[in-house]
Amino acid sequence: MAALPILMLHGGAGAMRTLEGRDERAYRDSLRLACRLGSELLVEGSSALEAAVQAVVTMEDSGNFNAGLGSCLNFDGEIEMDAAVMRGSDRAFGGVAAIRQVANPVVAACQVMEQTRHCLLGAEGATRFAKAQGLTLRSDFPSQSRRLAWRRKREAVTAGGALEAGGLAAMGGVLGIQGSAGQDADSSDTVGAVAMDADGSLACAVSTGGLWLKQAGRIGDSPLPGAGLWAVDGEGVAVATGTGEMILRSLLCKEVVDRMHHGASRACALGMTHLEALFGPGVAGVIAIDPSGMPGFALNTRGMGRAVWRLGMERPAVAIWPEEGWDETIAEVSGAPG
Repeated sequence: MAALPILMLHGGAGAMRTLEGRDERAYRDSLRLACRLGSELLVEGSSALEAAVQAVVTMEDSGNFNAGLGSCLNFDGEIEMDAAVMRGSDRAFGGVAAIRQVANPVVAACQVMEQTRHCLLGAEGATRFAKAQGLTLRSDFPSQSRRLAWRRKREAVTAGGALEAGGLAAMGGVLGIQGSAGQDADSSDTVGAVAMDADGSLACAVSTGGLWLKQAGRIGDSPLPGAGLWAVDGEGVAVATGTGEMILRSLLCKEVVDRMHHGASRACALGMTHLEALFGPGVAGVIAIDPSGMPGFALNTRGMGRAVWRLGMERPAVAIWPEEGWDETIAEVSGAPG
């Protein structure tokens, strides 16, 4: 039996304390656009991986998320990005870590998967590889607004003694997603997408600028399989967002997929219970699709922008807040892959 194509994405989990008015509308519109462009590929018969990557590329290019153009700056005032992709049919994986200059790190991650015998390239080697592949480079970031934000944050934490030059004083607290001095209260870590295509195959893609004022060379959960993403056909697919160190140490996405026999929603909730038992609330969010094509999500932060589309919907549904329902009716499942 044919599967019902579905695409779900997130724009990061965090405090989002001043996300309102025009900024909130732009954020919602960007989520919907990314989901729509990815879903159009599924309608045309493209693979789950192609759809997930398209959604993430759109978010990288928008400047409204902590990825690609909108990436935050490390302590030295530089942009270092992580990204990864995974295909559920054969567990093919590709990732880049601490990559610089590249407009779309998620495309570089795809090239690692498709053009090399490796799974993960980092730092200068990843950047050099992307350039050799002819990928687009950006000369317009960090933007002036990002540069000004970096200066303000660095001055604040330096004056407060919360962060010392070249090192993190208290990673879990100071640079967590609680809106503390070291972390932008409105920022969101990581963008990601999960998808199922008409063949029932699963895939995912993630991209992030990391944490504000992170130590140069810091790598979070996003490019690490089992932590920031995990996809296996017949089992499920998940991507995470939040404080990378906690997600990494709990292997959140692997925990979610391992529980997918409960269904996507329950699996996400159980995965977050596991995470919260280890590290407490206010840490992360996760989205997932189970083998029957049902989407699920869970978060223990104030917000997590998310969008979902399934064949039969005129446009993707969007939501941000934990208690908020989808603003569009989600199409019913017409059959599981078989």
